[in-house]
Amino acid sequence: MTVMDKKRAGFTFEGIGTKWCILTDGAPLSEDARISVLAHVGSFNERFSRFLFSSETCAFRNAAAGTYPVSDEFAKLLSRADELRRLTGGRYDPAVGGLLEEAGYDAAHSMTPRQGTAQFVLPAWSLMGRELTIDGPVVFDIGGIGKGYCIDRVAGILEQYGHRHYLVDGGGDMYGTKKRGGEAWHVALEYPGKSDTAAGVVELEDQGIAVSDSFRRRWDTWHHIVDPLLRTPIERVVGAVAVAKNAWTADCVTSALFLSDEEQRPAIARSFPSEFLVFRGDETARVSPNWSGELFLSRSTS
Repeated sequence: MTVMDKKRAGFTFEGIGTKWCILTDGAPLSEDARISVLAHVGSFNERFSRFLFSSETCAFRNAAAGTYPVSDEFAKLLSRADELRRLTGGRYDPAVGGLLEEAGYDAAHSMTPRQGTAQFVLPAWSLMGRELTIDGPVVFDIGGIGKGYCIDRVAGILEQYGHRHYLVDGGGDMYGTKKRGGEAWHVALEYPGKSDTAAGVVELEDQGIAVSDSFRRRWDTWHHIVDPLLRTPIERVVGAVAVAKNAWTADCVTSALFLSDEEQRPAIARSFPSEFLVFRGDETARVSPNWSGELFLSRSTS
């Protein structure tokens, strides 16, 4: 996605594997605000990156079956993931990290599927408060929902430093307030896999937006969005966009849309109020009944 506002210079940096840009409509970010933002994004990466063996998401990769305490924040993320797991019939599951590693998307980025990929069995886990119960080793991957959560925390930092009119862009997922004059932030949507083709435009006004597609990370016959029950990449959907009250909700919706059937979408929309757009593998698009964005291609209501 691209913010259609070329006049403002932003604060840009790299974090959690992607490029960030913060635009303010008003006073630029102070040095203290920038330091706080960088510290938070860096800490989030250290705590929850699947590619860092010292992170909490990797703490159970060699663990025996049993019950273990987890941090409040990890419990919050896993609780949301558990709700998505229920809504998608088990297709969204952060325990998919082990399967991604078997397929080659590991810390070394070997991008070579291993022989055990086809036999991978999804580890079982459950959460009760801050107590995590597992049936054996498990590698969690919260990439599908973690970035939106982090974006909202960054927005909270900006509020603490007195900023009221801003847009936080974390690798295409965003949260934007209104501008000083009450105008919306205009965001152009890229058609999945076609960087030179605009699919539409969305206006953000105190809202979050998330995008997901299957073209950013592809290797061999794989990409990074997989059905852990079938142990194969998702092909029936190639992209999804969601607009919601915050970036975390929108991020959760796009993850669920990729890994759900059309008949499951009404329940997703009830649990995570949003408007959404789904790009299908047959080059058609489905939108939610309340979709308000402009769309430059044929569509049908989902």
